[in-house]
Amino acid sequence: MDSPKLPYSLSASSSTPFASSAVKPHRKNLPSRNCILIIIALSCILLLLLTLLIYATTSKSSHNRHNTPHQSPSSGDPPPPETPSPPPVAQIRLACNATRFPDHCFSSLSTPGRVPPDPKPVQIIHSAISVSFEGLKFGQSKIQSILDSSAGNKNRTNIATICLEILSYSQHRTESTDVAVTTGGIKDARAWMSAALAYQYDCWSGLKTVNDTKQVVDTITFLDDLVKLTGNALSMMVSFDNFGDDVASWIHPATERDGFWEKTGPTLGSGLGTGKEANLGFPSGLTDDVTVCKDGGKGCGYKTVQEAVDAAPKTNGTVKFVIRIKEGVYEETVRVPFEKKNVVFIGDGMGKTVITGSLNVGQPGMTTYNSATVGEFLLASLFS
Repeated sequence: MDSPKLPYSLSASSSTPFASSAVKPHRKNLPSRNCILIIIALSCILLLLLTLLIYATTSKSSHNRHNTPHQSPSSGDPPPPETPSPPPVAQIRLACNATRFPDHCFSSLSTPGRVPPDPKPVQIIHSAISVSFEGLKFGQSKIQSILDSSAGNKNRTNIATICLEILSYSQHRTESTDVAVTTGGIKDARAWMSAALAYQYDCWSGLKTVNDTKQVVDTITFLDDLVKLTGNALSMMVSFDNFGDDVASWIHPATERDGFWEKTGPTLGSGLGTGKEANLGFPSGLTDDVTVCKDGGKGCGYKTVQEAVDAAPKTNGTVKFVIRIKEGVYEETVRVPFEKKNVVFIGDGMGKTVITGSLNVGQPGMTTYNSATVGEFLLASLFS
């Protein structure tokens, strides 16, 4: 059997000059043993350097992370809110014992952060005013919602409109109360808060005449709660005025009918018992600024009281604007704008100078507040 033959190009019998070299191993094309060892050593060194580099980078990043103060995800984010301090329960309970609704008072002031730790009595009063003011603002929004949904209902629209007006007055009086408490004018504060309370009550009373929807009923319930909160703040002021900083001595609201008489007489000015004794009689030394005569007689500038009121300056400071009203029956409804202060009416005597209107609560859309013959007069002349 013939043995297998190599390809022709590699045959030993080939005459090609490359025949003898074709069958020899190609040793000079293979790397030597030393080269291989060098390559392996260099690879190990490179791998070690790479490992050290990765380790150094990771260690530096970890070090920076541990030593850098914690920052919020975004530099624009506000810092986390502080946890409100627990309410000073004992002081709140003592102050609320001086109110008509002590439990309601306590729950309204016991929210953490509402009253500062170890508060002074004035700070508790400020917190009570704040609670009332927040409720008032929410009540105004509820009244606005009633007005917006009452198109076509004249009575409800009228009541809601009046409520928005008088609650804005209540807001102004509440703000004045807070300022008066801060400056030490506790008697002024009592007057302002009494007015704020009266406005809220008038709105509540008016809504009861149009309580034909769930929205109105819910708002009446809310205003009833607001009246209690405002009354609580006022009760604290009365006790503070009579008993000072000793909250433990504050008492439940009482009147002369209960045999209680205030320790200090009526005073003018600020502070507890530091003002002058008030002269609550007819003011002396007044000079007429304008005169009203029904028949427009000589020396009379106006025929109606309202015309004279309209002539009063909007801002008169502490100077009284005196309107002298001559004898006669003036059939008109007089409105003294809220911003006009220190307006004084002087007539010729009881039964001689008479102002009479014809409004009453039985008329559609009419409230007790709006039915007054002379509206805003008491507040404008005595408490401004």
